[in-house]
Amino acid sequence: MRPQDLTVEIRDRTLTRVGVIRPEEMHMEIVGAHNNLSEWSLRLSAQHRLAQELRQPGSGIIVTGPDGVWLSGPTTTPDRAATASDPGGTLTFQGVDDSVILADSLAFPDPSNPDPQTQKRAHDTRTGPAETVMHQFVAANIGPTAPTARRNRFLDNGPDRGRGPKVTKSARFPTLGVLLAEIAAVADLGFRVVQRGGRLVFETKPVTDRTDLIRLDVYNGTLSGHRVTISPPGATRIVVAGQGELTARKFLEVTTPASLAAEVQWQRRIERFVDQRNTNDVDELRQAGLEVLSQEGFTAVAVQAVPMEDSAMPFGIDWGPGDRVAVVVEDQELTAVVTGYRLKIDSEGLRIGALLGDPHGFSLAAALHKRVRALEARLSALERTAEPR
Repeated sequence: MRPQDLTVEIRDRTLTRVGVIRPEEMHMEIVGAHNNLSEWSLRLSAQHRLAQELRQPGSGIIVTGPDGVWLSGPTTTPDRAATASDPGGTLTFQGVDDSVILADSLAFPDPSNPDPQTQKRAHDTRTGPAETVMHQFVAANIGPTAPTARRNRFLDNGPDRGRGPKVTKSARFPTLGVLLAEIAAVADLGFRVVQRGGRLVFETKPVTDRTDLIRLDVYNGTLSGHRVTISPPGATRIVVAGQGELTARKFLEVTTPASLAAEVQWQRRIERFVDQRNTNDVDELRQAGLEVLSQEGFTAVAVQAVPMEDSAMPFGIDWGPGDRVAVVVEDQELTAVVTGYRLKIDSEGLRIGALLGDPHGFSLAAALHKRVRALEARLSALERTAEPR
């Protein structure tokens, strides 16, 4: 991918496009995240024709790639610097993606009442397919069906196809973005807010399995390098507490095969307490525990992969965030979801690195065995070539 393959537009506080940054002017970095807040930065000369537009509160950018809009979002911090060699100075703009509105908002117990001081319901409890429940929480709190005082006037809900397992979720002032991430984690769904035309759209989609098409490997020319980080689980057993007091309170221990396997592997029993006093429903208590284990209940393996620039399977076109791909790490072929990426454009061109989170099937023992064999080979070579004293 080349800088010319991306279009960076500047928008004002009404989401109106006011100009385009030319490829030769781009000094930009994006740290993208799947089901989390993405960040971006853009550096411009203080004399640039669009610099003053980006300094206005509510301004932002729209980044469009070969497969559609990659990211859109507001400016958070304009920073100006000047030196003796550059008295005019440069402006560096920091920003986030439009999913920030989910991080800015709470899910009210009674979203039809915009006043937090007069809430008459203890919880907003919703049951249904995971995707539908996610759309309902957004629409009721800040979307099309929210009261005028809390409604984001630019926000629409995208298509809801009722995907994912049946879930029950209760809300009492959690951050809306965190609430959605908990549901998405157990449903293999992705979500974001992005600008389409002159509107913001809350979108959901399933994790796409591209393992039959995308196989990333240093040896087949699709990766220029990779780095592997392995860490223990964050929790292996969840104690979920329901309603009641003291000995009359209902408790449920939740585990998964992956969490128990990690417990044996690391010889650590890692317990976590989750307070769910809003319900005594066993299915809802179990779901609360599974939400934690789906994110922390396994040996965590993160792969930082750098795709080849001339790969036949280019990032951002054939695969991207939220896709499940195959990757060869430590001589093991694994599957992993692309959980993030880092893109940088400057005078040296465009570079992309992808983060693949927690590949399934990774064998720590096999990886360690390979490293031991490599170390033994190096020691043997040293012994053969060492000069006798």
